[in-house]
Formats: sequence, C-alpha cells, structure tokens
Amino acid sequence: MRFIVLLLLNFYISFASILSLNDAFHINSKSYDSSVNINIKLGKDIYLYADKIKLHIDDKDLTPFLNFPPSIQKDNEKVYFKELDLTLPELLLQNYAKNNLSQIKLEFQGCSKQGLCYNPQTWYFDLSYKNNHFSISKPYKENKQAKQNFNPKSEEGMIANFLATDNLFWILLSFFGYGILLSLTPCILPMIPILSSLIIAKSGVKNSKKHSFLLSFVYVFSMSLAYAIAGVIASFLGASVQGILQKPSVLIIFALIFVLFALAMFDAFRFELPLKFQNFIHKKSDNKKGIIGIAIMGFLSALIVGPCVAAPLAGALIYIANTKDALLGGSALFVMSFGMGIPLLFIGLGLGFLKPGAWMEKVKLFFGFVMLAMAIWILSRIIAANYILIAFGILGVFFSVFMGIFEKAFNTLAKIKKSILVLVLSYSLSLFLGGLFGAKDFLNPLNFNTHVKQQSKTLSYHFINNLDQIKQEIKNNPNVMLDFTASWCENCKLLDELTFSDQRVIQKVKNYKLIKVDVSQNSDEEIKTMQNFGVFGPPVLIFFEKGEEKLKITGFISADDLLEKLKP
Repeated sequence: MRFIVLLLLNFYISFASILSLNDAFHINSKSYDSSVNINIKLGKDIYLYADKIKLHIDDKDLTPFLNFPPSIQKDNEKVYFKELDLTLPELLLQNYAKNNLSQIKLEFQGCSKQGLCYNPQTWYFDLSYKNNHFSISKPYKENKQAKQNFNPKSEEGMIANFLATDNLFWILLSFFGYGILLSLTPCILPMIPILSSLIIAKSGVKNSKKHSFLLSFVYVFSMSLAYAIAGVIASFLGASVQGILQKPSVLIIFALIFVLFALAMFDAFRFELPLKFQNFIHKKSDNKKGIIGIAIMGFLSALIVGPCVAAPLAGALIYIANTKDALLGGSALFVMSFGMGIPLLFIGLGLGFLKPGAWMEKVKLFFGFVMLAMAIWILSRIIAANYILIAFGILGVFFSVFMGIFEKAFNTLAKIKKSILVLVLSYSLSLFLGGLFGAKDFLNPLNFNTHVKQQSKTLSYHFINNLDQIKQEIKNNPNVMLDFTASWCENCKLLDELTFSDQRVIQKVKNYKLIKVDVSQNSDEEIKTMQNFGVFGPPVLIFFEKGEEKLKITGFISADDLLEKLKP
C-alpha cells in the first residue's frame, strides 16, 4: 500500500504544475473610440508561438496587417511570454469589416516550459458598428456563425463528424463495435498475459468462475476508465500527454512495477494490506480481496501497455479537442475501450475452471517470467534493439532452467514439455548471441544483415523530425507521404512488414517522397511536429499532393485498403 501511495504521489507531483486552459490563457477584449483591443494574459511559464497567431475578420486574414509587439527567441522559434496585446485600429476595421456585424476569429497555440503543449486554441468575438464606432464582444469558444465541420478526407475526421451529428445511442453502439474490432489488433495482446497472471495469483483466494470473471470485469472496467480519462486530458492538452506516458522516467517506473509483480510471483515477497485492514475485509466480504490491486493494474496497463491510436480513438480526441464536449467524447472512449476488453472477459471465464494444486506453483513461476518479459518489452521503447535481444535471451535461459529443462522426464507429457524447453533455450541462445553482434530482428537474430538488405530493396525513406524541414519538403515536392512511427508502436511494425512490403503498394507510392517521422523519444520537436499535423499518436500516414493534404490514415491499414484509398 505504501508503494502505491508513493506512486500516486509521484504522479501528482509530475502533473501538479500543469495549468488548466483557463489558468494558462486568459482572454480579454475592450472597445475604444478609435480601436478595439484583444489581450491574452499567459500563466506562469506559458508562452505563445508567434507563427501560430492568426486573426481573421469573417473570411479575411488580417494577420499580416497587425502590429505585433517584439517577440523573444526560444529554441529557434519566436515566442511571447506573460501577455500579448493586439490592437485593431478603426481604419483597418473599416476596410475589412462589415458595417453591421462581423466576426473576429483568433487562433494561437501555447506551450509550457515543462515541455507540455496545449491544443491550438480558437476564440471568437462579435464585432459590431454603432454610432460611428466599432465595438467588440466578450470572447467565446463556439463559432456561432458556422457549424463545426471536421476534415472529411481522413477517417478520424469522418468519425469526428459522426460524433457531432448522430444521436447518442448510435454513437455509443458504433464505438463499442470499433472497440471489438480493435481487440483483434496487437494492441490488446500484451494485456492477456498480465490479466491471466493476476487471476492465477488470486486463485487461492476465491477459485470460481464467478470470481475470475469478476476480476476480469474489474480489470476491463479500470482499463476503460483509464482510456476515457487519458483521452479527455490528451484532447485538451494535445499529443503531449501521450508523450509524458512514453518518457523514459515514466517507462522505467512502470517497468519496475512489472519487476515487483514478477518478484511477488516468485514469492520473494507479498503484496499485503496491514493485518487490521485484512481482518476488516474478511469481515465484510472475501470477494473484495485483490480487487483493488486488479483495478490499479488495469488502469496502469491501459496507459502504458496499450498506446495504440486508431481512427476511432483519434476521431474522438479530435471531436473533444474542437468541441470541448468531454462528456460525449469520454463516454465514447469508455465504451470503445470496454469493447476492446471483451476478449479479456473470456479469459476470466476460462480461467475460472482452474483448480488449485501443486501445478499452480509452476504456473505462478511461468507468469513471473511473463511479467519480467513485459518489463523488458516496455524498456524496448528507450533501449537499443540489440540490448533488448540480449535481455530476452538471458531471460529465456533462466526460464528454461527454472521451468525444469534438466529435470528427468518420466512420461510423455514431461517429455513434450522438456522438448519445448530445449527449443526455448536454443532460441534464447540465438537471441543472446545475435544481440551481442548487433542484431535487431527477433525473427532473424543470427543473420541480421539480411533484414537490412531486404528493406533497402523495398521502400527508401527519408528520416526527418524537424518540422521546418518537413514543411519545406512538402512545399518542394509534388507528392509527399508522411509516415509517423515509433519503435514501441506494434501497428507501425505491421505496416512495414505487411502493407509496405506489398509490391503493388511499393509501385503505387514510387512517385512519392517518403518521409518517416520517428516520434519514439517524444522530444519537444517531435511533439510540435505531431501537433502541427494533428497527430495524437502513431501510426499515421498523411499523403500530400502539390502541398495540400489529400489523405490521412490513422492506425493499421492493409495493402488492399490502402490501394483502394489511393485510387485517383
């Protein structure tokens, strides 16, 4: 319990300095005899990007005509601290505004020195002309003169439009269906061994199908709650929230959590409440024992183990970010996440038939190694691939020995188990040796040069992370494809292995300038690039023709579907 309190305290300290939108940006407007004024007061350590500030009157861009105050240079960007004061003289308004009623639209984007960036902000003001003077209204967020529309060229844009127009029942039902489809992707697979091991660990407490299903339900419910909360926060603050959850320090903490769970499986120690609390729980209900731990693990697993962004999730985030309808967006994400967890509920039903016995000690040992494997998998996002191969190789050797590779086999079942362990040991040794010599491919650890050659014969990518360079490439090339990827993104690997290895796709995109944007490290530059292109997380493919975005695809897409979308 003390460990959990410290963990929650660490998260509180990490996020305590993040200002809300209202605290970060305070917008005021005033009318004078010869001008109108818009003032943006910025919270502590908040700054605005100068090149993101845009002001329109109706459909006219007045940004080039504004008299901006001097800016400050920060990391090759011009920014404003403390406040920004914009004055629109009456002479300018007379030339561009209607005499009766016009609308001013102010756009800007701000970030915090802590490395967090907020979503691009849009504020509106009504501008009226009375008694030979212009007057400006108080700022408001919703565009009263135009209905919110999202980019229909992208799947997430169509889904965001669906959220904005359809009724609640069909929205929630559709997102539940999206969740079931997402459960068939690699995103949910790492959670299966986690939940299985937790249920096995608790089997001695209450071994019944009903209790196992209850534990699975609590896990899935907590996972869904995490997706909903994280999704709403991410949509308000931008892609930087996912960046926080992929920071090395946070990943190391979560890897250590899995190591602690593994040690508990090895009976090195036990997670137990104080005796008084245990007696209280026993008096109230035996079923409550273990549920809190399962709920916490479900919540944390969703944040770290499942950083997948597919079109439904991105669509919901875009909708919340633009409309601030957190209730509908959060509900849709919750229902979608619950749909993703349906296979996990069946895991609970299946494990409910298990009967306790001596064999359960071996099972606990097995899942202890699974927990260690999950810790290594999490660290693979920040550690070089060859070192990860070495780590998995060492883990496989220990696994083979502890599971009984050198024990005598007296029956057929024992011989089959020993044969499997011999294969595991052989593969583990190949991983270890391959990693020592620099291999990075789990499927080909001893011939690591072949994979590199095969890649060079397929698609030739340019790896660019600098936003200005990417914009220049889009401007200078008639056809550009941006591929947002990350080393920890399972769907990104599937795109490379299945979709972009298809010769038809290779032929189709040969006339495109192929640019990979690797956001594995979640640096400030990477976060800024993601925000500029409206990317909440990889994988995302964006196709440009003559400088204009023509197609945007979020999540994994098959070769056939991609070819269909790229048809003229």
